[in-house]
Amino acid sequence: MYRSPVQDDRRVAVIGSGPAGATAAKVLSEAGIDVTLLEAGSERSSRGLTARVAGVTVMKLRQPPLKPRSEGISATADSSAEMYEELSPGGLTNYWSCAVPRFSKEDFEDAARAGEAFAWPIGYDDLVPWYERVEPLLHIAGTNVDAPQLPAGKVRRAWELARDWRPIAEEAQRDGRAVLPLPYAYGSDTTVTFSNNVFNAYVRLVKPALRSGKIQVRFGARVLRLERSSDGRVGRVVYRNRTTGAEEALPCRAVVVAAGAIGTAQILLESRDQDFPEGLGNTHGVLGRYLHDHPLAKLVLDLRAPITVHPPAYLTRPSIQKASPLYAAACVQWTGSVIRAKSVLTGRLDRLPWTGFNVFGTMAPSPDNRVELDSTGRLSDGVSAIKLHIRHPDEARTTLTETRNALVELLGRAKLAPRIRIWHTEPVGHSIHYAGTCRMHASPKFGMLDAFSRIHAVPNVVVADSAAFTTGPEKNPVLTAMALSARASDRLARDLRAGEA
Repeated sequence: MYRSPVQDDRRVAVIGSGPAGATAAKVLSEAGIDVTLLEAGSERSSRGLTARVAGVTVMKLRQPPLKPRSEGISATADSSAEMYEELSPGGLTNYWSCAVPRFSKEDFEDAARAGEAFAWPIGYDDLVPWYERVEPLLHIAGTNVDAPQLPAGKVRRAWELARDWRPIAEEAQRDGRAVLPLPYAYGSDTTVTFSNNVFNAYVRLVKPALRSGKIQVRFGARVLRLERSSDGRVGRVVYRNRTTGAEEALPCRAVVVAAGAIGTAQILLESRDQDFPEGLGNTHGVLGRYLHDHPLAKLVLDLRAPITVHPPAYLTRPSIQKASPLYAAACVQWTGSVIRAKSVLTGRLDRLPWTGFNVFGTMAPSPDNRVELDSTGRLSDGVSAIKLHIRHPDEARTTLTETRNALVELLGRAKLAPRIRIWHTEPVGHSIHYAGTCRMHASPKFGMLDAFSRIHAVPNVVVADSAAFTTGPEKNPVLTAMALSARASDRLARDLRAGEA
């Protein structure tokens, strides 16, 4: 803790330029709040070129393949657990597949029925206005038909599945599931962007907002910790300048942390003082705990007859009445330029006699699954090493297998005679969807954050990324992280203008 100066900087510090951090910077700056965005990567590290025609990528200057981090991390529950990070503007959107489904009302109801520890302090209706605010930023192509497990979003172009999916959808409906087009960012646009992906959060959201003059960016700023001033509020962010190696401090009025579920927890655990010896705002020992993941399996099926591969089909999870609380899975059909090119080589545009799926499952968050600081070492830029203590429970693996079997049965009833060619369950963390380390909850006994994503004990700190998730429905987390970030940032801006934050 340090003594606050008479005139402190009145700006908000935003940590991270991935989708949640970029959304926060955009919303705050549009509300007239000065923002300094701290990005660990260099300005040049995410430059590239991606060109798309009608949603088909025709040119991409690729980065090297994304690899799991190996330095300064030890897996202490499941030794095969992986962690991915990307220290460059836009974060993991440099590699992101662009799927953007909403969470559903059933997802929040499923969490509530699992018990008090799993109940979100908000519901689907609280997020609807914020989904509608951020979805236009993503130029979504997708369904405009609601299903209980997958609400329709605010799409730029409506997709419908090809006719050959109709009998499959009818069979799925009998099982209490739905088959719909999966919403994709920039799914039908013709566009060129100087980045490594069609949607890079920094390029698409932050760079245009720089013209307002309300946002400054500090590149090569690896955040180490937050420090509270004598008034008990966080008043500065301490970071390592990766160019000079010097430790520097940014004075601020409030902080939005969006460094990813692992990075956010690490920063807050490092932010210790006499009042919070176990990490900033960690009054009940839950910081870093309730870490959860999307168990993931890959499935390839050979079929009796060709089936359409674009737009991609999404087989939703079953209704909550037909699944155990917090255990369900959905199937996401593979698509993309390579697969569509293969269909052309067979003489059937967008149709193949085989198809692949990602089977995304869920796991009930547990306080035993956690991120901890590892006192035995530090990385070269001064960040602590960490222990990643997480394993997939048996129920999660069983759910993946049951979902595979349900899909095979469904396609069989639709007369496609599916045969499994590949079935492979991925290691923990391979989905790159960690969440929950700084979760929202009405009670600080079960969560670090209130309903507006602010730390209960330190209300001028917002956690804006998937670390805030109370549970992890079987859907890509990006859109919901952006919606939560927009909601929290709008409230923060209003409170700052009113002198209440």
